[in-house]
Parts: sequence; C-alpha cells; structure tokens
Amino acid sequence: VDGLEARVGELEATQFSTTTKLKGQATFVIGANSFGGTKDLADQFNSVNGATTFNYDLQLQIETSFTGKDLLLTVLRAGDFQESAFNGAPTGLSTLETAFQEPSGINSVGIDKLFYQFPVADSFTFTVGAVVGQEDMLAVWPSAYPSDSVLDVLTLNGSPAAYNKNKGVGGGVSWSTDYGFSLSANYVAANGSDGNPTSGGLATKNSASSGTLQIAYQSENWNIAAIYTGVQDTANVIGSFGTAFNEALSSPNAWMNAWGIGGSWQPQESGWIPSISAGYGYNTLEANKDTEITASQSWTVALEWSDVVLKGNNAGMSVGQSIFAANLKSEFTPSDGNYVWEWWYQFQVGDNISVTPALFYLSRPLGQLTPTDNTFTQLGGLLKTTFKF
Repeated sequence: VDGLEARVGELEATQFSTTTKLKGQATFVIGANSFGGTKDLADQFNSVNGATTFNYDLQLQIETSFTGKDLLLTVLRAGDFQESAFNGAPTGLSTLETAFQEPSGINSVGIDKLFYQFPVADSFTFTVGAVVGQEDMLAVWPSAYPSDSVLDVLTLNGSPAAYNKNKGVGGGVSWSTDYGFSLSANYVAANGSDGNPTSGGLATKNSASSGTLQIAYQSENWNIAAIYTGVQDTANVIGSFGTAFNEALSSPNAWMNAWGIGGSWQPQESGWIPSISAGYGYNTLEANKDTEITASQSWTVALEWSDVVLKGNNAGMSVGQSIFAANLKSEFTPSDGNYVWEWWYQFQVGDNISVTPALFYLSRPLGQLTPTDNTFTQLGGLLKTTFKF
C-alpha cells in the first residue's frame, strides 16, 4: 500500500493542475495562386509565387483558472508559411488568417499569447499580459463571420487599422452591463519588452504601440460597435492590412487616427437567410512630405449560411476593400482602390475535423503601384483541413 501511495503521489506531482485545460488545433493548407492581367507583369509574379505549396499551422492553448472566474492563457504556436504566397505575395492582402511562422524560422515553436484576465465586481474585466493581442481585450467583436477563416484582412470588421490585432506587452479593461452595453479600453506595445528606448520600451516613440477605445451594444442575435485606435507606428502595426502603396508611404513614427464602425446580425434559425456582417473604417495620418498619405479608407460586407446541404456544414463569402490611400498631402489624388473577394464551403467531417475548399480574388493588389497602362489580378485556391483536439 505504501508503494502504491508513493507512485500515485509521484503521478499527481507531474500532472497538470485540475484547473488547467489543454486545447489544440492543427491546420493543413494546400493551394496555389495564379496571377493575371498584362502578360509581362503576370509572368513575373507567376515565376516567383505561382507554385503549389503545402503548409501547416499548429496551436496549443493552455487555459488555467485559479478562482473559476479568472484565466491565465498560454498559446504555443508553430508554422511554415513564411515563403508561401499565402503569407503576403506580392502584397499582404493575400495573407491567410492561419498563415504563421515564428521569426526564428520554419517549424520553430514560440509563445504566441501569454496573458492573465480576471473580473472585478460583476461588470469589469481586467487583462494584463506579456504577449497579448488588442482583440483579446475587447468586450465585443462585432462580426458573425467567419466560422472558418480564409483571408486575414476580411476578418477585421471592415476597419483593419482600428482592429489591427497589435500584439505585445499590454493591458486593458472592459465594462459590461446587463443591458448589453459595453466599453473597452486597452494599450499594446509591440516593442514593449525591448529595454533600448531607441528601438522599444513602453510609451516611447519606438514602442510600436496602439491605444484603443470601443463602445458597443450586443443582444441575442445582433451587435454593433464603434471603435477608435491611435496607432503610433503605422508601418509595423498596420503591416500587411493595407495596399502596397499604402505601406510604402507609411511613416514609421507617424501617428494614425483610425475609426471604425461595424456590426452583425444572425437569423434565429438556420436556413436560406444568411448572417450579415459589415464594417467601415476611416483613417487620418500625419504626413511630413507631400507624397505621404493623409487619409485612407476600408470596408467589408460578409454573408454566412449555416447547415448548408448537411447539418454542421457552413458556407460564406465576403467582399471589401482593405486600407487604400484616399488622399495625399499633395494635390495628386491616388488611384489606389482594389477589391478583395473570398468564397468558401466548410465540410464538417466529424466533431473535430473540418475540410474547407476556398477561393479568393484580388482585383488590383498593387493598387496605385500598378504600372501605367497595365492590369494585374490575383486568384488563389486552397484546401484547408482543420483538426481540433
């Protein structure tokens, strides 16, 4: 008996806490891109980005609660998307939401999220973390789309600058009422762990920080939210969510004011009527040179149908324009607009496995940088398999 008790004690000492849960998700993506338009331009990009690729994304999520109401979240993540056309070739507009790779290289495992969230009284929720995303600290995400993501830019409520998913050292608070109203405020510094004030730190000019305020209302089947985000380093924080022209003229230390409004509605029962999600964003930027952008816009509209053909299968489509330059400091008016579409159908093979074929189309991914008298388009196709465990 003593021997058994000793061995049981040894097992208990090495197991997870009884309040800790481990969740996993592995995603396989096989697909390719085809570039069209003016032959010389299309051939140029097909020769360097036209190959079929097979990539993966692996996430392990560890959730720990000490009181039953709080949450310590740790996410380990690895992937191999860096050299894929699904990770921003020729522009970031073709980046998949699941496209991930650690800066240290292919197949490297890193800490993707690490933060602690806890309630105070019945209405306030505080979050603080060493690696926390802006989206982790908002009371409402004003969208019912998508149940299975494709392009990252179409998951950001029509205002990628305001909902920019800035990630790093941060903290925030949200206040929710029993009547559906909520307020959220948070701050994130992407370079907040860097002790050199010329390249990082908290509340320095090189923090790559963002500050967000959101007011929202949410009921049983619809929501709406207005958001403001001040972005310190548009080149690094906004990243691939804008056109190539927008990125080229983004100033590393220029302050951007980003506003957004969005919402969604879902039918009470599944059928031929889809859920509807829509959003619009408008941004102003401090320009130091005549060629720099002073204003940009974005928008999306998304539809999703549930239980299509078979129960548990979903289908969706979204169309919009990512952040495109609307005005420059000079009198020149840019022609930077372009359209992004995606269509997908999610087969639910089992409780934990889904297979999603998808297509996306970019009407003018180079925007203003498209050579004069040239046309340029991008068509992508993929098959995405997701395992949850």
